[in-house]
Amino acid sequence: MKKLIFVVTLLVLNIQLFAKTHTLDEGKISFETGDEFQPFSKEIIDLKYPSKRAPKYVIGTKSTKTSIGFDIKDNQIEEINLEDARKAMSETFSKIIPGINWIKNELIVVNNKKFILFNFLSNAIDTKINNTMLVTNYNGKMLLFNFNSTIDEYPKYNKTFDQIIESIKIEEKQ
Repeated sequence: MKKLIFVVTLLVLNIQLFAKTHTLDEGKISFETGDEFQPFSKEIIDLKYPSKRAPKYVIGTKSTKTSIGFDIKDNQIEEINLEDARKAMSETFSKIIPGINWIKNELIVVNNKKFILFNFLSNAIDTKINNTMLVTNYNGKMLLFNFNSTIDEYPKYNKTFDQIIESIKIEEKQ
């Protein structure tokens, strides 16, 4: 009986930790986070993405050291060509991202949807950043998720990122 109460308590806590739903495209794309992830102001987004290629939506922690960017970009990408896109994007990243150190560079499946998964370390102005990117086709366009965290904060959020990724749901046009 004590084990059952313990398991139920853990389930309730897990539901509470991931109680906030974020959506794109009128709810057709969704994922769950905890309350610690709040929308960033335009000023913070501009600081975090000085190249002006920021995702449309960025949420993150109060410290701003950990964030999740997500967007639907107009870039054409087809699910059947994800492997080719992965190769091309990884070659480009290797050329343009200073100090890139690849951890993962592969295709994965999340809730029956194929994604490109990039995980790498890169240099920021004053620290190293752990970046995890997910890229896939969404009705012919590019759906992008960018999870990043400073090296000092990453150990606190890496399992959270995995749970958020597993919560991604996509409803495409038929």
